[in-house]
Amino acid sequence: MVELLSCRSRFYQRFLFMFLLGHIMAASLFSHSADFVQARELVGTMRKTLAGQMIPALRGLPVQSFLTGNATLHLSISLQMRNEASLHALLAAQNDPHSSWYHRYLTPQEFTRRFGADPASVKMVGTYMQQQGLHVVGVAPNRLLMNVDGPLPAVERAFGVRIAQYRAESRMVYAPTTVPSLPSALADRVVHVGGLDSVARYRPSYRLHASAQNEQARTGYTPLQLRTAYGIQSLLQDGEDGTNQAIAFVELDGFKPSDIASFAGMYLPAVPKYRIILLDGATNVPRSNAAEVELDMEVTAAIAPGAEQILYIGQNSAQGINNIYTQIVNDDLAKVVSTSWGTCEAALDPSEHAVLNTIFEQGAAQGQAFFAATGDLGAYDCQNYTLAVDSPADNPYVVGVGGTSLTTYDQSGGYKYEKAWSCSSCLDGGPYGDGGGGGVSSIYSRPSYQSGPGIYSLYRAVPDVSANADPEAGYKIYCTVQLSGCPTSGWMIAGGTSAATPLWTGLMVEVNQYLAKQHKAGIGNALASLYALYKALELKYPAFHDITDGNNLYYSATAHYDLATGIGSPDAWNLARDLLAFLPDSEKT
Repeated sequence: MVELLSCRSRFYQRFLFMFLLGHIMAASLFSHSADFVQARELVGTMRKTLAGQMIPALRGLPVQSFLTGNATLHLSISLQMRNEASLHALLAAQNDPHSSWYHRYLTPQEFTRRFGADPASVKMVGTYMQQQGLHVVGVAPNRLLMNVDGPLPAVERAFGVRIAQYRAESRMVYAPTTVPSLPSALADRVVHVGGLDSVARYRPSYRLHASAQNEQARTGYTPLQLRTAYGIQSLLQDGEDGTNQAIAFVELDGFKPSDIASFAGMYLPAVPKYRIILLDGATNVPRSNAAEVELDMEVTAAIAPGAEQILYIGQNSAQGINNIYTQIVNDDLAKVVSTSWGTCEAALDPSEHAVLNTIFEQGAAQGQAFFAATGDLGAYDCQNYTLAVDSPADNPYVVGVGGTSLTTYDQSGGYKYEKAWSCSSCLDGGPYGDGGGGGVSSIYSRPSYQSGPGIYSLYRAVPDVSANADPEAGYKIYCTVQLSGCPTSGWMIAGGTSAATPLWTGLMVEVNQYLAKQHKAGIGNALASLYALYKALELKYPAFHDITDGNNLYYSATAHYDLATGIGSPDAWNLARDLLAFLPDSEKT
C-alpha cells in the first residue's frame, strides 16, 4: 500500500510538471540523463534570484548608461559544495589538540571526493549555459568552479539581468541593475557568478620611497639587517633557508628576470628558484605594477633564499582572482601562499566573499597557510572616509599582515623598537594618508581561534600580525621597470604591507623546514597556531614583539592585540622553537 501511494505521488508530480512545461520529460528523474533533460527543459520556467549578489559599494548610485554590443564577458560560476557542515567539523578537528585529526590534512583529490560539487549539478549548469549560447571553457578539478564565456546579450538572457555602467568614486564600472537569477532547479546549485561586474579592482600594497630612487646607499634595510631584526638569521644559521619548501604567489603583473638576478647578485648566494604559471591569457610582461611582483620575489629571496617561488599570474578581475586561488588549492604545490593584492571589502558582494571563503577553506583543510597584505590606506581601505578593511586579509582562513615602522640599534640590524606605521601627509592613496590596514570586518564573524587579551569585537579583526612596512625605512630592492615607477639604475627603497607579507611567508617556510627537521608537523593553515602562541600563559621564548606606539590613522597600537598591529611582529627563531611544544609529531599526522 505504501509503495502504491508512493507511485501515485510520483505520477501526480510528473503529471503536474508536464502540464507546466507543456511536454513529456524522460522517465527517470534521478539519472544523469534526466539531469541533462531537466536543464534543457527548464529554460523559461520560474526563476530564482542568486542571493547575496548585489555589491554594497554601488548602493544608491544612479545608472549612467546600459552596456550594448556583443562584447565577450568572461564568467566564473561557483557551484555549491557538498557536506559543508562536515567540512567545518573537519577544520575544527584539525586545530584541536585533542582530536585524532589534529594537523592531519587532506589531498586535493580527497577534498574533491568529500566536498566537491555534485557531478549532476555540474552537468545541469553546463548544459543550461550551452543552451543560452554560452561556451563552457572548463571546470576546475574540485568541481566548484566553472569558467564560461559568451557575448553580452547571451549573458544577460542567461541570468535575467541588464548590465549598466555606474560611476564609482573616480572610475566607471559596470554591474547588473538587478539581482541575477536562474531557473529554480539550478539556482540552489550555484553560489555566485563572477564577471558580471567590474567593481572589484585589486590593488597592490606597496609604497616607493619618495626620494630614494637611484640611491642605493640611502636608508633602507638590507636582507641581513631584516633577518637579524626579526630573528630570521638564527634560522638560516641553523640550516633553514627554505630548501625543499615552496611559496605560491598571487600576481596580477609580470616581472623582469634580469632584475631578480641583479638583486641576487648583490645580496644572495644564487638567483632564487622560481617558476611561472599563467592563467586566463596572462603573460609575464612587466607593466605598471611590476614593482609589486619584484618586491614580492626579492623580499622572499632575501628571507628564504633556498625556497622555490611559484608565481600564479592572472587577470585583475573577480573572475581572474577566483581562478588563481582555485588553481593554487587544486595544485597544492605550496604549503605557504602569499598575496599582496587586495580590494576594499565592500567592493565584493556577499556571495563572492562566500566563494573566496570556500576556496580558503579547501586550502586550510589541505594544510595551506594564506598570508595577505592588509593594505596601505590605514583604517580606510575603500579610499573614502568610511572605516573599512581589505579583502582577502579579512577572511578568517587568511593571515592578515599589517604594517609597522622598524628601528634597529645599528647597521647590524639588532632589533630596537617598532611602532604602528602611518603617514598622514602621504596623500597619494587614501583621504587621511598611508598606513597599515586594520579594523573590523563587516562580513565575517570573529572566528573561534581569535581570542585573547585585547580582542573584543564580535566580528573578524585584522591584522593578525605585522612587520616593517614604512617606506621611509623600507626594503632595498632592484627594479628597472620604468612603467612601474622604477629608476633606470634599478636600486630603490620600497615599503608597504606588500613588503611585510613576503617577509612573513619567507620566514614561515623556514619555520616549516625547522619543524620538519625536528620531526614535527608543519604549521598548517597557521592562524590557530599563531593565536595559540599568543594566548599561552608561559612561553619559553617570546615569539612576538608587542607594539604599543603609533596608529594606523585611526586605531592606536596598545599593549596586547590591537587593530593597528595585531599580535605584533615576529621573532622567527623563538617562534619556531615555541611551536615544537604545540605541534604533534609528524609520524602522527
